[in-house]
Parts: sequence; structure tokens; C-alpha cells
Amino acid sequence: MERANDLHSTILAHGPSPSTLLIILQRMREEGRVHEVLRECMRGLRLYPDDIGIHRMLAECYLELGFFSLAEQQIALAVEIIDKLASVFVIQAGLLERQGRREEAAAALEKYLAHFPGDAEVMERLRTLKQEEEAPSTQAPSSEEIVPEIATHTLAEIYESQGQFKAAVETYKKLIEQNPEDLRAHEHLRHLEQGIRSGLKPGKVPEKEEDGAQRMIGILEGWLARMQEMGSA
Repeated sequence: MERANDLHSTILAHGPSPSTLLIILQRMREEGRVHEVLRECMRGLRLYPDDIGIHRMLAECYLELGFFSLAEQQIALAVEIIDKLASVFVIQAGLLERQGRREEAAAALEKYLAHFPGDAEVMERLRTLKQEEEAPSTQAPSSEEIVPEIATHTLAEIYESQGQFKAAVETYKKLIEQNPEDLRAHEHLRHLEQGIRSGLKPGKVPEKEEDGAQRMIGILEGWLARMQEMGSA
């Protein structure tokens, strides 16, 4: 223990960084050396007067020793420093808004307003953000919203290529229920039902069909091409 104390004293004597200082002071506090911690906090604040962590440590030491008014002074200083840094939430909101992340941008502005509730400009900006967030979207559906329909077609074609005709028929019927004007689904369904009526059995691929794996690759490549076309559109 004595060697550890000597090491701490050596480090403290050479003006450690705020983070190193707080680690050592926390260890000393746990050992009950509150008066020494208090003294080192005062020395640390001469080097780092705006360090919130040291102010907080000093306030906690004052509280532990019963010096409530001194603790209150340190807390007030820490709050003042935090208030000076609160504008970073406005900068963060601007970055998030540019990325379309309105909900997160609004949350950042609310954090700023917790420090400066009277800032009319930021309050108006927050109000506008929330109105935009609540307004119904008039934009065209994104490719992520369109993908499920394409994926269903692809699934049906994979069933068909593997000879799982019953599953393919059900999938095409589901597509037609969702969109009665889906000519592609109608055409595939008509083909399949004609083949089944002609004696084509599920699980048996016609001899003229390509190999199942190759057919699947072709379908997936087509799916990708359609996605890329939608993205460019």
C-alpha cells in the first residue's frame, strides 16, 4: 500500500492529465483519504480550471466533509461550464437534420433547451422539426419499400424453377390478390395452370428447362437489375 501511495504522490507531483488525476483521486477517496483528495482537487483546478470532473470530485469531497455551501459553489461552477458547452447540441441537431434524422435532431434541440429554455430561435426550429416529422410523407416509396413485391415475384419464380408448382401457384395468386392488375403474375399463373392440367407434376422440371441452379441465378440477376433501375429512377 505504501509503495502505491508513493507512486500516486510521484504522479500527482508531475501534473498528470485530468483523466489520470481523477483515477488516482478516486482511488485515494476509496481509501478514506478525503482531505488529501480535496487538496489535490484544488491543485488540479489551478492547472485545469474548466474540468467538470475535478469540480464534481471537489464538490463531493466538500459534501462528505459537511461543507455544504462550498459544495454548492463547486456545483454552480460545473453547471456554468456545462451551459457553455450546451451549444454543441445545436450543432449536433444540424448534422442529424441534414441526414434526414429529424427525430434525433429534435431530441438534441430539446437537450439544448433544457439549459436555455428561453432561446426563441431554437424553440421555433424545434417546432418546425416536429411538424415535419408529424406531416404525412408525399415522397415516392423508396427502393426498400418496393423490394418486398419484387422478392415475392422472385420467390414464385424460384418455386417454379425447382418444380414446386403448387407453391408457385399460391404465390402468384397472392400477388394477384394484392394487385389484380399485375399482368406478369397473371401470365405466369396461366402458364403454370396449363402445365399442371397437361400432367406436369410438382417437383418435375420439364426437360427443356435450364438446370435449376442456373435458372435461380438468372432470376436473382434479373431481380438485381430491376432494383438498380428503380434506384436510378
